[in-house]
Amino acid sequence: MKKNTFFLASIVVFMLASCSLFAQNDGNTVKKLTQTLRSHKSLEVSFTYQTIGDESKQPEEPKQGKAYFQDQAYKLIMDDQQAICDGTTKWHYIIEDEEVMVGNATDDDNPYKILDNLERDRSSLHPVIDKKGNLKSLEVEIDEGVKMVLNIIDMRFDQDFPKDFFTFNEKAYPNVEVIDMR
Repeated sequence: MKKNTFFLASIVVFMLASCSLFAQNDGNTVKKLTQTLRSHKSLEVSFTYQTIGDESKQPEEPKQGKAYFQDQAYKLIMDDQQAICDGTTKWHYIIEDEEVMVGNATDDDNPYKILDNLERDRSSLHPVIDKKGNLKSLEVEIDEGVKMVLNIIDMRFDQDFPKDFFTFNEKAYPNVEVIDMR
């Protein structure tokens, strides 16, 4: 579940950040979002996230996260894991297990491709819009009876990131097992 939730969170965070740019809900929204995002050199998003189970389960406590996007590169930092992609290589670091899986990036890892996929199936996305018309949060159905709720804290555009920002620095984590799946 951790890996599925993590992947979904990366999709939703990108969508959340995008949706806050346009609160409308017409058929051209995703295209407009993609165009707007591509007009900026980068995006940084701070957010909280919470998984809520069916009625028989207690919701987990909200957790903090950060996401960074630049061209085809991204970095997603959550309490229990991180995903980093430089556009060519991707790293999935599971903190509790002290392991990082390394693989080749694919078209599916491109944030703009994720938006294109979401345009085709928006039935599981439920935006919450505030009185000003801005996206306040987004609920996403993961499985039957389980949903993830994300809230934007802050967004910044056109940040400058260091050259190696979108890579995993193995030297900084000497006890982590590296599993190269390329």
